Amino acid sequence: PQVIFAFLNAQLSALSALTKTIPIVFVGASDPVASGYVASLQRPGGNITGFTLYEASLAGKWLAALREAAPTTRHVTLLSNPNTEVRHGAFYSETLRTTGAAIGIETEVVLVTTADAIDPVIAGLGRRGDAGLIVAPGTFSEANGDRIVALTAQHRVPTVFAIRRFAHRGGLMSYGPDPADAVRRAASYVDRILHGEKPATLPVQAPTKFDFIVNLKTARALGLEISSALLAQADEIVE
Repeated sequence: PQVIFAFLNAQLSALSALTKTIPIVFVGASDPVASGYVASLQRPGGNITGFTLYEASLAGKWLAALREAAPTTRHVTLLSNPNTEVRHGAFYSETLRTTGAAIGIETEVVLVTTADAIDPVIAGLGRRGDAGLIVAPGTFSEANGDRIVALTAQHRVPTVFAIRRFAHRGGLMSYGPDPADAVRRAASYVDRILHGEKPATLPVQAPTKFDFIVNLKTARALGLEISSALLAQADEIVE
């Protein structure tokens, strides 16, 4: 092919191992410099360039949103998969820890590698009664998001997703970029490469907009009264 499009880190990881010459345009590799895909964001330098979706600072946003939506929250777990997510699931750890310490919330990162391993984690949070959940983005959470939505509803665990569609499917909240927008922007890079430009000189770009979505139906089911201040921050409210 003249150019390859890769979506999310799992695809890019596999493709980057196969070719160092065919241009690759990605959407979704969150830490492409540390992962070795590009030399720098401004000057990628090789055959790979593209558009990131998530950055480590988002962990602070997710945690703050949970605290405001569920003020009694004292413990928050971030659910991550070490095989498909950046830095083996530890990309958000430092921001999560420092933000949690600042606002008085105990935090932890729980690594799961199979769908069945999700169930006891969420059941345990439900038994606590003062716990919330953050679902890290990635291929694993894309595949298991509906399962997580059902389990968090069953065990009454306030949850924030990075992937927007799960707020529409019953998750309490989501905060993150619009992947469809990034894919549209990536199409322009594909076009430019097909017309002779080199990926080595096309800078890696970050999202330009993040959307915050609140599902009020789920909030009511969990017995949460979402403040008007938090609702005012929402880009979309699901009734």
